[in-house]
Amino acid sequence: MKFHGKTVLVVGGSCEMALALAPALEAAGLLPVLTFRSEEAKKRSQTALGNQGSTTCFFDLGKALEPEGFSELDACFSDGGPDYLVDFAHGNLESLVATAATEDVGHYLHENVTCRAALVKWAARRMTAKRFGRMLYVSSTAAALQNGGQGFYAASKKACEALYQGIGIEMGKKGITSAILRPGYVTAGRASTFMAENEAWVKKRVPLGRAASPSEVAETLLFLLSDAARPINATTITMDGGLTACK
Repeated sequence: MKFHGKTVLVVGGSCEMALALAPALEAAGLLPVLTFRSEEAKKRSQTALGNQGSTTCFFDLGKALEPEGFSELDACFSDGGPDYLVDFAHGNLESLVATAATEDVGHYLHENVTCRAALVKWAARRMTAKRFGRMLYVSSTAAALQNGGQGFYAASKKACEALYQGIGIEMGKKGITSAILRPGYVTAGRASTFMAENEAWVKKRVPLGRAASPSEVAETLLFLLSDAARPINATTITMDGGLTACK
Protein backbone atom coordinates (compact mmCIF):
# COMPACT_ATOMS: atom_id res chain seq x y z
CA MET A 1 0.00 0.00 0.00
CA LYS A 2 1.12 3.55 -0.78
CA PHE A 3 0.61 6.60 1.44
CA HIS A 4 0.91 10.21 0.30
CA GLY A 5 1.22 11.48 3.87
CA LYS A 6 3.35 10.60 6.88
CA THR A 7 1.95 11.69 10.26
CA VAL A 8 -1.13 10.07 11.82
CA LEU A 9 -3.02 11.54 14.77
CA VAL A 10 -4.82 8.73 16.62
CA VAL A 11 -7.40 10.18 19.01
CA GLY A 12 -8.43 7.84 21.80
CA GLY A 13 -5.03 6.23 21.46
CA SER A 14 -5.14 4.11 24.61
CA CYS A 15 -7.97 1.82 23.46
CA GLU A 16 -7.12 -1.70 22.30
CA MET A 17 -7.98 -1.03 18.66
CA ALA A 18 -5.74 2.03 18.59
CA LEU A 19 -2.89 0.08 20.17
CA ALA A 20 -3.33 -2.58 17.49
CA LEU A 21 -3.28 0.10 14.80
CA ALA A 22 -0.06 1.81 15.94
CA PRO A 23 2.37 -1.00 14.99
CA ALA A 24 0.55 -1.49 11.68
CA LEU A 25 1.05 2.20 10.91
CA GLU A 26 4.72 1.98 11.76
CA ALA A 27 5.19 -1.12 9.61
CA ALA A 28 3.73 0.88 6.72
CA GLY A 29 6.29 3.67 7.28
CA LEU A 30 3.89 6.09 8.97
CA LEU A 31 4.44 8.08 12.18
CA PRO A 32 1.60 7.68 14.70
CA VAL A 33 0.87 10.11 17.52
CA LEU A 34 -1.55 8.60 20.03
CA THR A 35 -3.51 10.83 22.41
CA PHE A 36 -4.36 10.06 26.02
CA ARG A 37 -6.50 11.98 28.50
CA SER A 38 -5.20 10.63 31.83
CA GLU A 39 -1.97 9.39 33.35
CA GLU A 40 -3.47 5.90 33.56
CA ALA A 41 -4.15 5.93 29.82
CA LYS A 42 -0.65 7.27 29.15
CA LYS A 43 0.94 4.40 31.08
CA ARG A 44 -1.29 1.87 29.33
CA SER A 45 -0.29 3.22 25.93
CA GLN A 46 3.42 3.39 26.69
CA THR A 47 3.42 -0.12 28.18
CA ALA A 48 1.67 -1.55 25.15
CA LEU A 49 3.85 0.30 22.65
CA GLY A 50 7.14 -0.56 24.36
CA ASN A 51 10.11 0.66 22.32
CA GLN A 52 8.12 1.33 19.17
CA GLY A 53 8.40 4.68 17.43
CA SER A 54 4.88 5.86 18.29
CA THR A 55 4.63 8.95 20.48
CA THR A 56 1.90 9.95 22.90
CA CYS A 57 0.32 13.33 23.56
CA PHE A 58 -2.15 14.60 26.15
CA PHE A 59 -5.47 15.64 24.62
CA ASP A 60 -8.83 15.71 26.39
CA LEU A 61 -11.62 15.85 23.81
CA GLY A 62 -14.04 17.12 26.44
CA LYS A 63 -11.89 20.24 26.91
CA ALA A 64 -11.42 20.99 23.21
CA LEU A 65 -13.37 24.26 23.45
CA GLU A 66 -11.26 25.62 26.28
CA PRO A 67 -8.64 28.28 25.38
CA GLU A 68 -5.76 25.80 25.62
CA GLY A 69 -7.76 22.88 24.26
CA PHE A 70 -5.50 22.22 21.27
CA SER A 71 -2.20 23.54 22.62
CA GLU A 72 -0.69 20.07 23.14
CA LEU A 73 -1.70 18.94 19.66
CA ASP A 74 -0.36 22.13 18.10
CA ALA A 75 2.96 21.45 19.82
CA CYS A 76 3.04 17.87 18.54
CA PHE A 77 2.55 19.09 14.97
CA SER A 78 4.51 22.33 15.07
CA ASP A 79 6.12 21.42 11.73
CA GLY A 80 2.76 20.86 10.05
CA GLY A 81 0.20 18.13 9.81
CA PRO A 82 -1.26 15.80 10.81
CA ASP A 83 -1.71 14.21 7.40
CA TYR A 84 -4.16 11.66 8.77
CA LEU A 85 -6.65 11.56 11.62
CA VAL A 86 -8.07 8.32 13.05
CA ASP A 87 -10.70 9.01 15.70
CA PHE A 88 -11.51 6.27 18.22
CA ALA A 89 -12.46 8.53 21.13
CA HIS A 90 -15.94 8.24 22.57
CA GLY A 91 -17.52 8.43 25.98
CA ASN A 92 -20.27 6.19 27.24
CA LEU A 93 -23.75 6.92 28.54
CA GLU A 94 -25.81 3.78 29.02
CA SER A 95 -29.24 4.94 30.11
CA LEU A 96 -32.83 4.67 29.04
CA VAL A 97 -33.82 7.77 27.08
CA ALA A 98 -36.80 8.41 29.35
CA THR A 99 -34.86 8.22 32.61
CA ALA A 100 -31.48 9.84 31.87
CA ALA A 101 -30.56 12.90 33.92
CA THR A 102 -30.79 16.01 31.77
CA GLU A 103 -27.41 17.32 32.92
CA ASP A 104 -25.76 13.99 32.06
CA VAL A 105 -27.20 14.09 28.56
CA GLY A 106 -26.05 17.67 28.01
CA HIS A 107 -22.53 16.95 29.21
CA TYR A 108 -22.30 13.77 27.13
CA LEU A 109 -23.44 15.37 23.89
CA HIS A 110 -21.26 18.43 24.46
CA GLU A 111 -18.17 16.30 24.99
CA ASN A 112 -18.77 13.78 22.24
CA VAL A 113 -20.43 15.89 19.53
CA THR A 114 -19.74 19.61 20.06
CA CYS A 115 -16.11 19.08 21.09
CA ARG A 116 -15.59 16.59 18.28
CA ALA A 117 -16.79 19.23 15.81
CA ALA A 118 -13.97 21.44 17.14
CA LEU A 119 -11.48 18.60 16.61
CA VAL A 120 -12.61 18.05 13.03
CA LYS A 121 -12.40 21.78 12.34
CA TRP A 122 -8.88 21.94 13.86
CA ALA A 123 -7.66 19.02 11.73
CA ALA A 124 -9.28 20.35 8.54
CA ARG A 125 -7.66 23.75 9.01
CA ARG A 126 -4.20 22.23 9.38
CA MET A 127 -4.70 19.81 6.48
CA THR A 128 -5.84 22.63 4.21
CA ALA A 129 -2.34 24.13 4.34
CA LYS A 130 -1.01 21.08 2.47
CA ARG A 131 -4.18 20.51 0.46
CA PHE A 132 -4.04 16.93 1.65
CA GLY A 133 -5.64 15.03 4.49
CA ARG A 134 -7.57 11.90 5.33
CA MET A 135 -9.92 11.51 8.30
CA LEU A 136 -11.34 8.22 9.58
CA TYR A 137 -14.01 7.99 12.27
CA VAL A 138 -14.50 4.71 14.12
CA SER A 139 -18.23 4.55 14.79
CA SER A 140 -20.36 1.57 15.82
CA THR A 141 -23.15 -0.59 14.43
CA ALA A 142 -25.20 0.87 17.29
CA ALA A 143 -25.68 3.82 14.93
CA ALA A 144 -27.77 1.48 12.76
CA LEU A 145 -28.99 -1.16 15.24
CA GLN A 146 -29.13 -0.05 18.84
CA ASN A 147 -30.05 -1.96 21.98
CA GLY A 148 -32.07 -0.59 24.86
CA GLY A 149 -30.00 1.88 26.84
CA GLN A 150 -27.93 2.89 23.80
CA GLY A 151 -30.12 5.75 22.62
CA PHE A 152 -27.71 8.55 23.47
CA TYR A 153 -24.67 6.56 22.39
CA ALA A 154 -26.31 5.83 19.02
CA ALA A 155 -27.45 9.44 18.63
CA SER A 156 -23.97 10.80 19.24
CA LYS A 157 -22.40 8.26 16.89
CA LYS A 158 -24.83 9.24 14.12
CA ALA A 159 -24.13 12.94 14.71
CA CYS A 160 -20.38 12.37 14.56
CA GLU A 161 -20.72 10.30 11.40
CA ALA A 162 -22.47 13.31 9.85
CA LEU A 163 -19.57 15.59 10.83
CA TYR A 164 -17.00 13.38 9.16
CA GLN A 165 -19.20 12.81 6.14
CA GLY A 166 -19.57 16.57 5.83
CA ILE A 167 -15.78 17.01 5.69
CA GLY A 168 -15.52 14.59 2.77
CA ILE A 169 -18.31 16.38 0.92
CA GLU A 170 -17.09 19.90 1.57
CA MET A 171 -13.32 19.41 1.39
CA GLY A 172 -12.84 16.63 -1.13
CA LYS A 173 -11.89 18.99 -3.94
CA LYS A 174 -9.28 20.53 -1.62
CA GLY A 175 -7.60 17.17 -1.09
CA ILE A 176 -9.20 16.29 2.25
CA THR A 177 -11.32 13.14 2.34
CA SER A 178 -13.05 11.06 4.98
CA ALA A 179 -14.61 7.70 5.72
CA ILE A 180 -16.48 6.11 8.60
CA LEU A 181 -15.96 2.55 9.82
CA ARG A 182 -18.75 0.89 11.79
CA PRO A 183 -17.38 -2.15 13.63
CA GLY A 184 -19.81 -4.57 15.23
CA TYR A 185 -18.68 -6.82 18.04
CA VAL A 186 -14.92 -6.58 18.57
CA THR A 187 -12.89 -8.58 21.09
CA ALA A 188 -11.68 -5.45 22.85
CA GLY A 189 -12.53 -3.38 25.89
CA ARG A 190 -15.84 -3.91 27.65
CA ALA A 191 -17.14 -5.95 24.73
CA SER A 192 -14.67 -8.71 25.59
CA THR A 193 -16.47 -9.36 28.88
CA PHE A 194 -19.85 -9.37 27.19
CA MET A 195 -18.74 -11.80 24.52
CA ALA A 196 -17.06 -14.10 27.00
CA GLU A 197 -20.38 -14.34 28.84
CA ASN A 198 -22.49 -14.58 25.67
CA GLU A 199 -20.26 -16.49 23.24
CA ALA A 200 -23.03 -18.83 22.06
CA TRP A 201 -25.37 -15.90 21.44
CA VAL A 202 -22.75 -14.03 19.39
CA LYS A 203 -22.04 -17.13 17.29
CA LYS A 204 -25.75 -17.52 16.60
CA ARG A 205 -26.49 -13.84 15.98
CA VAL A 206 -23.49 -12.94 13.78
CA PRO A 207 -23.43 -14.72 10.38
CA LEU A 208 -19.63 -14.86 10.48
CA GLY A 209 -19.96 -16.77 13.73
CA ARG A 210 -17.57 -14.60 15.75
CA ALA A 211 -16.54 -11.08 16.61
CA ALA A 212 -13.82 -9.16 14.81
CA SER A 213 -10.38 -8.84 16.40
CA PRO A 214 -8.62 -5.52 17.09
CA SER A 215 -5.96 -6.48 14.53
CA GLU A 216 -8.62 -6.98 11.84
CA VAL A 217 -10.04 -3.54 12.57
CA ALA A 218 -6.52 -2.09 12.47
CA GLU A 219 -5.71 -3.63 9.09
CA THR A 220 -8.98 -2.36 7.66
CA LEU A 221 -8.25 1.16 8.90
CA LEU A 222 -4.76 0.97 7.44
CA PHE A 223 -6.21 0.19 4.02
CA LEU A 224 -8.73 3.03 4.37
CA LEU A 225 -5.84 5.41 5.02
CA SER A 226 -3.99 4.29 1.90
CA ASP A 227 -3.92 6.16 -1.41
CA ALA A 228 -5.91 3.36 -3.06
CA ALA A 229 -8.85 3.98 -0.72
CA ARG A 230 -9.13 7.75 -1.21
CA PRO A 231 -12.13 7.42 -3.57
CA ILE A 232 -13.94 5.82 -0.60
CA ASN A 233 -15.05 9.24 0.55
CA ALA A 234 -17.87 10.67 2.69
CA THR A 235 -19.33 7.24 3.23
CA THR A 236 -19.78 4.54 5.86
CA ILE A 237 -18.39 1.01 5.78
CA THR A 238 -19.87 -1.63 8.07
CA MET A 239 -17.58 -4.30 9.53
CA ASP A 240 -19.85 -6.49 11.64
CA GLY A 241 -19.68 -9.99 10.18
CA GLY A 242 -23.16 -9.53 8.71
CA LEU A 243 -24.90 -8.62 12.00
CA THR A 244 -26.92 -5.66 10.68
CA ALA A 245 -27.82 -7.46 7.44
CA CYS A 246 -30.10 -9.83 9.36
CA LYS A 247 -33.61 -9.43 10.66
